[in-house]
Amino acid sequence: MVDDMARPVATEEERAEQRRKIRHAAAELHHEGGMRAVTVRAVAKRAGVSTGLLYSYYANLSDLMRTIWLGPIRDLGQQLAAVEANETEPLARIEGLLTTYVDFCVANEETHRGLLLFVRPPDSTTDQRNDPDELGLYGGLRRAIEAGQTAGVIRDGDSAAMAQLLWSGVHGALALPINTDTYVLTDGPTMATEMIDALLRSISR
Repeated sequence: MVDDMARPVATEEERAEQRRKIRHAAAELHHEGGMRAVTVRAVAKRAGVSTGLLYSYYANLSDLMRTIWLGPIRDLGQQLAAVEANETEPLARIEGLLTTYVDFCVANEETHRGLLLFVRPPDSTTDQRNDPDELGLYGGLRRAIEAGQTAGVIRDGDSAAMAQLLWSGVHGALALPINTDTYVLTDGPTMATEMIDALLRSISR
């Protein structure tokens, strides 16, 4: 016998509104108290939904938080694509891509700290592995390296590994002063700019 009191299936419009409320609640909590303020219970309470409903839309808290920063990350992708399209000289293109990344992180501190420096908790690991070429910075760097190798201005080597090293070098330079802020270190943007110079020298012929 069908339970007449069963909850009706939500329409797509209702589901979209629920997702919007949950994202908005998470964004408010993050703005008010940073990542520590954003818990599943707190987000559910602020959004006026159950934790079970929240988990029906988002696999875990990190998946939810990732959606908050989709807009800024989309903007970064567009900026990186413009550099790749407009700069034909490989080394100058690499410098432009890395500088754009640094400038973005400086101008978007919350996104940088909350997403790009976010460490996935051990209990939210996934077996899914995506093609890193989907990432604007990585893909742009790899293609520029290959163009430079063809032109003879960048040393031979695995372009994928070299792209990761370039990205990790600048990413680490930005992260180090944040993660070790109890020590007197050069500020991240200055360190990252110097790192770009060092990286360009390391890959040039």
